[in-house]
Formats: sequence, C-alpha cells, structure tokens
Amino acid sequence: MPLLENACRYGRHSVTLSVKGGADAVEFFIADDGPGVEAEEREAIFEPGVRGAAGNGSGGDGGAGLGLALARRLARALGGDVRDVEDAGGAAFVARVPFG
Repeated sequence: MPLLENACRYGRHSVTLSVKGGADAVEFFIADDGPGVEAEEREAIFEPGVRGAAGNGSGGDGGAGLGLALARRLARALGGDVRDVEDAGGAAFVARVPFG
C-alpha cells in the first residue's frame, strides 16, 4: 500500500499497477510518471526517515519518509523484497512476495 500511495502522490498524470503471479511468488509492479528517483538515492530511500529529492523539494508533502521503509520491511518479513526499478519516465518499484 505505501508504494501505491507514493505513486499517487508523486505521479503527474498516471500510475500503473500490474500484478504477475509465478510458481512461488507474486510480483507487484507500481510505476508513476512523476519526478522519479535519483540514482544516488536508490538504496537510501528505503531507510526510515529518509526522503528522496522529489519529496524534499518545493512540491513535497511533508511526509515522514517511512512509506518505502515500511513497504520493504513488510515484504522482507514475508520472505520477499521491494526494490526500485530504474525507469526514465518516473518512479518504479517491484514488490515481490512469496506464496505461503
């Protein structure tokens, strides 16, 4: 949910959500057409309290920088993960959660 909320917050005109099931896991792909994630902040944005440049700019909403950290922590608690996907058109994330 935090990934989808961020996409809706930072997307300019569109948000894409797709779900793909495999033999052992399901993957959620969430992307938006917003400002995206700077290359140097790709891992740091998953730390609690850290906000990327898009969230710190003049258009920032004053969030606490906990959404991505929470999403990754929840996915990892289930044996999965959340990662940033380099995407020239905005921000993109994949959340992978194993079955069972």
